Parts: sequence; structure tokens; C-alpha cells
Amino acid sequence: MLIVAVLLILVLVVTIILTIYNNNRLQAILEESVESELIASCVAARNEIDIDLFMSINSSQDFDANNQAIQKNILQLRTLQQGVGATYIYALKEIDGQFYFILDTDEEAGTLDNPIFDLYELSPVHEAAFAGQDSAGIMNVQDEWGSYNTGAIPIYHEHRIVGIVAVDFEDTYIARSRMTALLGTILLIAVIIIALGILFAFLIVALRRNQKMEEHLYRMSNYDAITGLLNRNFFFTYLSGWSRRHAPTDASFGLLFIDLDNFKSVNDKAGHDTGDDLLKAIATFLNDHTDIVNEKGGIYGLTARTGGDEFLQIIPDISTPEELEQHAQLMLKDFSEEAELQPFIKDYGVGLSIGGALFPLQTEDYNDLVKLADIAMYKSKFGGKNNYTLYDLSMGEGTADMALTVRTKKSR
Repeated sequence: MLIVAVLLILVLVVTIILTIYNNNRLQAILEESVESELIASCVAARNEIDIDLFMSINSSQDFDANNQAIQKNILQLRTLQQGVGATYIYALKEIDGQFYFILDTDEEAGTLDNPIFDLYELSPVHEAAFAGQDSAGIMNVQDEWGSYNTGAIPIYHEHRIVGIVAVDFEDTYIARSRMTALLGTILLIAVIIIALGILFAFLIVALRRNQKMEEHLYRMSNYDAITGLLNRNFFFTYLSGWSRRHAPTDASFGLLFIDLDNFKSVNDKAGHDTGDDLLKAIATFLNDHTDIVNEKGGIYGLTARTGGDEFLQIIPDISTPEELEQHAQLMLKDFSEEAELQPFIKDYGVGLSIGGALFPLQTEDYNDLVKLADIAMYKSKFGGKNNYTLYDLSMGEGTADMALTVRTKKSR
């Protein structure tokens, strides 16, 4: 899933890059075409200029003296202007280091707002033309009247530059095409962002679902479905891992093997649902008698259901038989007083048969520890039930054989 997402992101990123590249390439082609058109219009305009008239105008008095010829030349330029679709055609001349309008097709030329023989501030395109280049620029001139694509070429007389002729096209499509390309790119990026958002949302949902599935499988593998306690698999895996990480002297703890008395009677008389209710109540009760959060002496206190009515419990930080016995006796006392368990105790004679063993006092092997606690538990069961017994060597193999016999009968 992650690989697919990464590949999709790469495809989307490449798409954006190619789109931007294509837009820029098309924009460059369009601008190159416009610049060629500008130069062509400038060449046509230069051919219409009366060079002798242009050379004779060097002051405002020259305009008055040549007004009729000037208006005739401007009319020719205006006709060309309409033909090529230009906004303005004008000629500039350098006189004593200053640049002046000599010819201008603007209808307002000669007014106060646009006087004849007015000083002009050159744009880069105009400067290039005065330097002898055929020059054009996209939106080279931007002033209070608008934005213009400008072209300019030199005017020669006797093999020297005496001025320039320039053509302005008011921009109506370059800016629009740029804006269209920009909006298209923004739209594409927005769509991709939305698509990525949907993709990531899908991935998050899928990952959460996968996480929940893993958690579910983990609980199925390590927790008892009825009581919610840890199961046999987790309990022995934990002890195995702990024993590999810690030397026997790192910690001491007590292990209790707990078996319900008369559990079968509850199932037979009241049904398995009632039996399950009893198991849940016992699980809550046993959890109250061990520390399932804090680690003591290198091992966690925990309770596990390891069989139908059998439970194992680790009691951390227990090092003497007396301490373990006190814990077991307190458990039996609290069990007899637990309000939720009273109906089961009175109606079915439910009790706890408890066996205990100590690590590392009695064994340094956790498998043997469980066996010793199991043997002690059956000593309690055969000694009258609802009782506690700590394993000692006097129990021997006979008690173990007896426990095996009873366990075989229970399994049947």
C-alpha cells in the first residue's frame, strides 16, 4: 500500500512538473511569435518614415515649419498602425544627449497631456535599438495608460543611427495567456492536493484498520476471550523471555496456582453463561490482588487464565514463605467477603484452592516453578478445598501423581 502511494505521488509530481514545463514552453513560443511580429511591424514603420523630414526636425519650431509634411507622414503611419493592429507607432530622436518624440500616431499627440517634441524616458527595448539592435520585449512598457508589448529598431542615415522607430501593441493576450496558464497550473495543483489528501486519508484509514486488526489478533493471541485476562500463551512467553533477560538472583517472586472449587457444578446447574459470569467476577477479583502496572524486582505482577477454571498469578517482590502465605490468606479472606461472589459461594460452594511456590528459593526454572505450585494447589484441593498450601519437599511425587489423576478426570 505504501509503495503504491509513493508511486502515485511521484506520478502526480511528474505531472505537475511536465505541465509547468509545457506551459512555459508554449508561453515562450507565443512570446517569440509576438516579438517577431513586433520587429516586422517596426521594419514596415521605418519604411514609411520620410527620413529627410525626420532629419530636419530638431526643435519645436521645426514642427511648425514642417507641420503639413509631418501630418502627412503621421497619417501614413496611422494607416500602417491599423493594418498591423498596433496601438502606437512613434519615432524618437537623440538631440544633445536627450531623447524626443519626433513622430507619434497617438491621437492626443500635440495636446497638453502629450505634447509634441516631448522628452521621453527610454525603456530597455528603446535603449537596445539606440545601441543598434533590433529589439522587442513582452510588456516592456507599463505605464498609466496600460501594459504594452514593445518593439524598436534603429533608423539609419548615412550609415549612422539617427533615431529609432518603435511599435507598441497593447497587451490583451500575453497577460491573459499567462494568467490562464497560471490558473490552469493552480487548478491542477489543487486537484492533485485534493487527490493526495484523499489518498492519505485512505492510507490513514487503511493503516488504522490494519492497526486495529493487529491489535485484535494480538488480543486473540495473548488474552482470554471470556475474562480479558492474559492467557497461557502470554504468561509462559513472558516468563520465558524474563528468564532469558535476568539472572536468578535479580528478582524474587511468588507464584500462585489457583483453581476454582465446584466450577463444574455452576456450569451443570446454572448453565455456561452463569459460569462465564463467575469467571469474569473471579478475574476482576484476582486482578485486585496483584500489581499489573508497576514492575518490582525486575518482574511484573500479573494474572493469567491458563485453563477452564485455572489461574496463575505472579506476586512480585515476595522472597519468603511467610510473605506469600500472608498474600494467599488475605486473598481467601477477601474472596469470602466479596459481595459479587456471594451468590456463587452460597449456592454452589465455589471456593479457591491455592498452591504457591517461590522463585528462586524453591527452583530457578520457571517451568518447574509452575509444576510445584500446581502440586501445592492439589494438596489444598485434597485437603478440603478453599485453602492455601505452599509447596515443600515433603509433598514428593505422590502428590504430583495424584494431581495428574485428578487433571485427567477433569479433562474428560
